[in-house]
Amino acid sequence: MNKLKTFLSLTTIVALSSTLAFPAPYAAADQVNNREVVTLDSGPTVKTGLNLYVDPSGSDSSGDGSKDKPYATLTQARDSIRALSGKLPTGGVTVWVKAGEYEMSNFELTAQDSGTADKPIIYRTYPGEQVTLTNGVHISPSDWEPLSKDAVARVHPDVYADDLYQLDVQKLGLKHINHFSGGTSFTEQWGIIDLIADGVRQPISQWPNPGESVDKHRKGWTTANGSADAKSFYYGEGGIPENENTTNTLDLDGTKRAERWQQSLEDGHPLYLKGFWRTVWSPITSSVQEIDTKHHVITLKDIPDGGMGSKWSKAVEDYRSSLSAPVVSQETAATETTAASEDDSLHDDTDTSSKSYLVYKDGGAAQSMSLKEEQSDDSLLETKTSSPEQDAEDAEPIKLTDQGVDVSSATYDDSSSSPVRDLSETSVTSDAYSSSSVQDDVYDNASVSDDTYDTPYVAKVRAPYRIGSGTEEWQALNYLDEIDLPGEWALDFKDKKLYYYPKGSLDDLNIIIADNENPVVAFNGASYVQLNGFTFEGSMGNGIELNQADHITLAGNTLRNLGNGGILDVGGKNNLFQSNDIYETGGFGISINKSGDRKTLTPANSRVTNNHIHHVGELTHLEPILVRESVGITFDHNLLHDVPKDAVRYVYSNNLTFEYNEVHNTSLIEGDTGAFYTAQDWASYGNVLRYNFIHHNKRSNGFYSDGADSGDNYKYNIVQGSTKGILLNGHDNIASNNLVVDSNMIQVDQRGDSKSHGVNSIFADQLREMNPDSNPWANYGKVLQDTYGYDHTLWDSILDPEWHPEYPNGTRMTDNMLVNTPDVVIPKVGDVKVDGNDSISSVADAQFYDYSKMDLRTDNAKVLAKFPDLNEVFPKIGLLKDDYRTRVITRAESGGLSNH
Repeated sequence: MNKLKTFLSLTTIVALSSTLAFPAPYAAADQVNNREVVTLDSGPTVKTGLNLYVDPSGSDSSGDGSKDKPYATLTQARDSIRALSGKLPTGGVTVWVKAGEYEMSNFELTAQDSGTADKPIIYRTYPGEQVTLTNGVHISPSDWEPLSKDAVARVHPDVYADDLYQLDVQKLGLKHINHFSGGTSFTEQWGIIDLIADGVRQPISQWPNPGESVDKHRKGWTTANGSADAKSFYYGEGGIPENENTTNTLDLDGTKRAERWQQSLEDGHPLYLKGFWRTVWSPITSSVQEIDTKHHVITLKDIPDGGMGSKWSKAVEDYRSSLSAPVVSQETAATETTAASEDDSLHDDTDTSSKSYLVYKDGGAAQSMSLKEEQSDDSLLETKTSSPEQDAEDAEPIKLTDQGVDVSSATYDDSSSSPVRDLSETSVTSDAYSSSSVQDDVYDNASVSDDTYDTPYVAKVRAPYRIGSGTEEWQALNYLDEIDLPGEWALDFKDKKLYYYPKGSLDDLNIIIADNENPVVAFNGASYVQLNGFTFEGSMGNGIELNQADHITLAGNTLRNLGNGGILDVGGKNNLFQSNDIYETGGFGISINKSGDRKTLTPANSRVTNNHIHHVGELTHLEPILVRESVGITFDHNLLHDVPKDAVRYVYSNNLTFEYNEVHNTSLIEGDTGAFYTAQDWASYGNVLRYNFIHHNKRSNGFYSDGADSGDNYKYNIVQGSTKGILLNGHDNIASNNLVVDSNMIQVDQRGDSKSHGVNSIFADQLREMNPDSNPWANYGKVLQDTYGYDHTLWDSILDPEWHPEYPNGTRMTDNMLVNTPDVVIPKVGDVKVDGNDSISSVADAQFYDYSKMDLRTDNAKVLAKFPDLNEVFPKIGLLKDDYRTRVITRAESGGLSNH
């Protein structure tokens, strides 16, 4: 039997006849507190001129699409509508889909499958019935085998090998089994098969386990113990991390993990680690080149972008002579920093010069302060164009015999092939790294003794790096050796086998493997089509994709167990995504790109409303809502929670509206994030964020406009329990009449200088690309000034060096209410207005109705003076009942009453 054989089938959309009564065996469900809860329906009946019927028991060959003789697939129903050649009946067409699971390789709707405004095409499920659309591959229990002898030898010591099984994925003809799509080093590419059992994505193996804390580290993570060179780190003694903790967490449990991994690696089984090698955001998944158990060093195949070691730790001054414990000069060698990496550009470095900020404590007098997270100089990590003379010099081993140490430096590792920036292919100028810059006392007998370095570790690559703080987190992924919990699995790229530790008997499990990059349903140029009430799962890619589609309605659907994202809309307009539940995706929830036109300021007029999106970004850390290069879209009444980084990221966009959304528990994995995050654009004016509720967000900022972001407006929002309730950078960002509770501070930051954020910067060029001196942008600037009261001319002032666009000019923090949020912090430079902010010192004094249940209504006069409509607005925030959402889960059910 061909395991890849699929039966073309369903996909689609809204409406129902009130005169029809159908049985309801089970309906679309959401995952709440690890159990399925019915929350959605396919919506009200719409009378159409033609009704077609699809049933798993029907027939495409003998059926005619009637209720008595239904089709078996959605494809046949679609083709029957195509046969009308656009001559649609009055009221359009409804395709009714009966309960069951429909397998399909890719269901596509194009322009010829379109309806019209008064004659829509509606694909929908029978009321109360669950219809699952999948393009996954079903696996028979007979396909599984006991482990081979070689595999048994690699099984975790605490696991009984007979409880694991192997699947020959090459024999089955599966395609995405050879390597990760990102190669040996990546952040957002994954691209391998996924495993789903009984509608639940099975976790890929991991060490430490998600719920395991090793040596009191964060659950699911351990830390490096300092850098050994630009692509190597210590997992045990030997390094000199700034936190001075050199515990060998790898071998702490007595399972000889380092030796086991080393043996498997030498036998050709690739090992991948995900790590925050340099920053606390955008972890890089890297293939391991070597494990040195003698020196407790793990070497990656590629140099992480920017080199190894936290960017906030000290720089290794002479990387060419790196030892088993890198030695760091305490002298500052230069003042200029190099250009930031691509990741860094989204998280500009904080200006932390001494007493560079003013802080208003509880509304009192301003005091000078400096921020704590000071970053050390990057100048020592600068790489420059290679020269033959310097290459020859660098190739010579360096021996520091005059200091009592004999160190031989390795040559460049030509096998390194980082797709981002391979520093091993470059060299640095001698004035920055010559031996004359190394002080004698750096290598004296006191700092590097023969006792310490009898057999020093020899660097694998000579390139800039940092010493490491000892807090750089990492974990191992996808290794047979670390399958130790029921449900875990791993794909071995060498064996072409999938190894699985099932929960229960394989005979009782409905197992699907996602191996199809195509979306389950695709709209390409289609319009006036509805797709309502379905469950999408099993794709290795996205659930639904829209490309240049308009007037598409997606409502009451469940999208889950998808390798990438839920809904992707590129170039769409007038689309409605309403009351969908999206969870357990490898990447994003809903992503909208290039909808509307920025240069002409033409709005997309699309709406994303009443969606529940949670537990996304499981494989690559993407957001529940991601918006890029779009204009004129409304996002309202969505509930977003339990995500690895930001809940909403919107960049390079204008005139977006975010209102009545509820967000909690963001940044569960990454750091330096915001519940709502944007960055990097002097032209991103006109975005409005109002009436949103952020809470239980202790690892993240609330609203975060990062470096160079401009023209955002935050008004009448409630932010509770965030690191910084509001953090603003860039120009003309306005935060007023917000209620900020139990957070550290609100802040206006200054991160740029005249070089990085001046009139010759990339941000200035991006604004110039909009032709701001011509309409519609010239008139747009006048409208913005009238609407928001900017006291300078858009756009001439921003492009004037005398206006100092590197400063956060035009930014305002006014009339905000701060409860148990003591500080308002602003820089000493720039035209920044801070006025009318009031404070209450304790949560109890704010007199909220029920703070334990997050009911932040109050009769407190001071609070209502800043937020007069709080009590009317607050109950309207978050999910609502509508035609498709039959039940709204409580905050307790969503986990919204505690930090996760």
